[in-house]
Amino acid sequence: MTDKSIGTRVLRRLWTMALGERSWVSRTGDFRTRERYGLVGRPNYAYGMLRAADTARYFGHDQVTIVEFGVASGAGLINMSDLAGLISQETGVSFKIYGFDTGAGLPELRGPKDHPEIWNAGDFTMEDRATLERRLAGRATIIWGDIEQTIGPFVRELNPQVPVGFVSVDVDIYSATISALKLFDGDVLNYLPAVSMYFDDVGFFFANHWAGELAAINEFNEAHALRKIDRDRSLPSDRRPGGPRSWYGHMYACHLLDHPRRQTSMPRSQLTINAHARFMTENALF
Repeated sequence: MTDKSIGTRVLRRLWTMALGERSWVSRTGDFRTRERYGLVGRPNYAYGMLRAADTARYFGHDQVTIVEFGVASGAGLINMSDLAGLISQETGVSFKIYGFDTGAGLPELRGPKDHPEIWNAGDFTMEDRATLERRLAGRATIIWGDIEQTIGPFVRELNPQVPVGFVSVDVDIYSATISALKLFDGDVLNYLPAVSMYFDDVGFFFANHWAGELAAINEFNEAHALRKIDRDRSLPSDRRPGGPRSWYGHMYACHLLDHPRRQTSMPRSQLTINAHARFMTENALF
């Protein structure tokens, strides 16, 4: 053991005793370590995008499409664009980023499923569209208009070389979520076999399975025999305590069970128990 490594161990021990483990990781940790500690900005997006990149790489893709439904002020889409470079450096996978927004806030509500007890038409109106577009130029594309009208043309233009890998749904109301989930009605090869998803509005007091985003998820699952949205069951896995955790319950995955890679095993040598554990860990499958 070198003097340098001994010195680093001593410094780390003293630092963590005084300021805590998270402070040390924030100062010295690599991207994946900081992400596991919840130290990357907007950790739900960091997790979903990293999961998309790792899944894409596992299935042989070097590009992936990610989508945010509900841009509002644009903070989330800007964050996606900033994270994309960091995650590309980590994984070698690049991103095509899209946002969907009316530009005029929430559309007209259509009944109790749209949570009229808390939302109103026009809520979350975009404040400065021109400035946001300038900030995102060359990094992300915003598709303006009612998702009900814009989603179909977008799905028809999806490219199996750049499959969808992460989707954030922050449209608040049932009717808009139903439209957003039509994203998954395209050719199965336009998606990774499992797509990481974040749903913003599934954890407040009025949320229930008969209204809002939760109702839309249930109805999507009822309407699709082999495409199902379920909770992300890999969380919290080996994530470290101390960081924000409330977003764990907002992470889901759309499972494309009709995808060829979920129908037939790919040929490979048989793995021993230990080799299989390494295989799962090295490919970020846990």
